[in-house]
Amino acid sequence: MTQNFWTALVVVVLVLIIIGLMTLGWRNRGRSQAGLYDALPQPPDEPGEVVLGPLTGVYIGSTVAGDWQARIARPPLGHRSAATLTAHTDGIRLELATDVVWIPRPDLVHVRRASALANKTVPGGGILVARWQVASPDGYTLIDSGFRADDKDDYPRWEKLRGDAASSEPTDPPTSSTEEKQ
Repeated sequence: MTQNFWTALVVVVLVLIIIGLMTLGWRNRGRSQAGLYDALPQPPDEPGEVVLGPLTGVYIGSTVAGDWQARIARPPLGHRSAATLTAHTDGIRLELATDVVWIPRPDLVHVRRASALANKTVPGGGILVARWQVASPDGYTLIDSGFRADDKDDYPRWEKLRGDAASSEPTDPPTSSTEEKQ
């Protein structure tokens, strides 16, 4: 057996160990977030009239509001996915590749642009972020969910969306998500 064989074997073992540790860390993050929320709201049969959209693009991910790097690992919010975003009179429907996330209007705080969310950064406020609340064992958890549309021309219209939970937010939204942690 040559030195190349042993080198290749060591590299393969190290890569497998790193992948195993990453998987273990992701699973532990999901377990530690079990108390973030009870269950996500179910989409209604009749969501109301279409107000905006549909927008096609990529679901970036969700974070605990106020920390653009505290990515939520629990399904269905934990994984990036191709998605379609549609605003209805009763809420926002986010259709992911395998799931549908419903953000009811009473739980929506606001929609804004951001340059960073869920450890993803893009130039010029290219991420549309919906801040919303979901019931948790301790009351409510504020969540920021990010979406990067294929066509960003409608972003200003989306930013005007406000939900019924907007009055419960004490301050104005930050102009960028990185300002929250400064």
